[in-house]
Amino acid sequence: MVSPDAGRPVDIEGILTLLAAGPVEIERRTMLADGSERWTYHRYFLMTDEAGRPVRLAGMMTDIDDRKRREQQDGLLLHASEVLSSSLDIADTLRATVELLVPAHADCCVIELLEDGQLTPVVTAHSDSEKVAWAKQIQSEYPTDMESPVGSPNVVRTGEPEIYRDITDDLLVEHAGDDERLLEILREVGYRSAIIVPLQTRRDVIGTITMVMAESQRQFDDPSLAFVRRLATQMAAFIDNARLHSELARSWEAQRVAVQTLQEGLGPDPLPTLESVGLSAHYAIGGADRVGGDWYDALAVDEQRTALVIGDVVGRGVPAVAAMSEYRNALRALILEGHPPSQALTLLNRFAMAKRPDGEGFATLACAVYDSATGSLTSSSAGHPPFMLRTADGVVQRVWDRPSPPIGVEETITYEDIVLTVEPESLLVLYTDGLI
Repeated sequence: MVSPDAGRPVDIEGILTLLAAGPVEIERRTMLADGSERWTYHRYFLMTDEAGRPVRLAGMMTDIDDRKRREQQDGLLLHASEVLSSSLDIADTLRATVELLVPAHADCCVIELLEDGQLTPVVTAHSDSEKVAWAKQIQSEYPTDMESPVGSPNVVRTGEPEIYRDITDDLLVEHAGDDERLLEILREVGYRSAIIVPLQTRRDVIGTITMVMAESQRQFDDPSLAFVRRLATQMAAFIDNARLHSELARSWEAQRVAVQTLQEGLGPDPLPTLESVGLSAHYAIGGADRVGGDWYDALAVDEQRTALVIGDVVGRGVPAVAAMSEYRNALRALILEGHPPSQALTLLNRFAMAKRPDGEGFATLACAVYDSATGSLTSSSAGHPPFMLRTADGVVQRVWDRPSPPIGVEETITYEDIVLTVEPESLLVLYTDGLI
């Protein structure tokens, strides 16, 4: 670590000692005067004379800030997934998630949910805990104006995020209008930068997450926006599922009917209509006493690629259905972020092991991505029955016939991809073991 006051690495004496054994490589975190940090990679080595005596210390430096930031954000997103999966209490779980963000990634964070056409703050966190009560009082005095052309109302209407990299006083004056008290409050807060991102489910926008930089004088950038959007995807999925669970919990029906309703509510989305691929599916629950964790998914990754998923969580009842919901949403997010099937399954396995280290939620599943431009099919399997492919000339073959363990069994598993070319007019069949 480098202190902004000293200007000299605090570990330099240790580096000089280690150089006696050869070059030294180190990653260094520098704290800047504005409270932000910068990561660099350093390689030190000694230059010697003809007699082998050290005469000069030399080194090289590489900026690794983007990589380290991505690693930190990925770690936080994984931690957030665990927190969001730990409870169905929306307010408490969102509060615990926001505490991961403040103050490391923002000075203030507010989550608003849409209820009866009005945005209502449900969680407010600030790096200065004494300012939370003050912020809530201001929210009460100035409820969100849903007709506002900017801010959270506009984000809800359009489904598009807003980023304010540098908030000037002119922007505050424009926002406050003729309200002098509001302008005074905005100036007292000391806004420096802000991001507002929609909480978007598969059906609609249900709220927003707002992150603000103020006292620290830090500023948001495009990578910050990308990170908040990924987090918002996880939050929206959690809220959507938590609300469904809450509705079922209030039901007066028997547990078996409630479990069946839960699985139906979390059932597959309608299949997308694509020009290059024809899709059809059949999904049937084997009776209320046999409700389990079978699922499938089909989604357009982009204009060329289509992802197909089939899975089966071992077990019956609420635990299997809950695990199925978690895995399905997590895998969908990983695929849409661009991870290939093998990497998506590997990351999902780590999540499953972190969530259920006793192996209670292990599942078989398989994932494939078809590229219509090249005709390639990239697939990976975690212990699931192999896909069956019928070619245009009627030949039937197994796409995947290598043994592989299910997810949730061993944390160190790394899954593999196989790639093959699929000819036009071929038929690919995915299924669960209920058909075997």
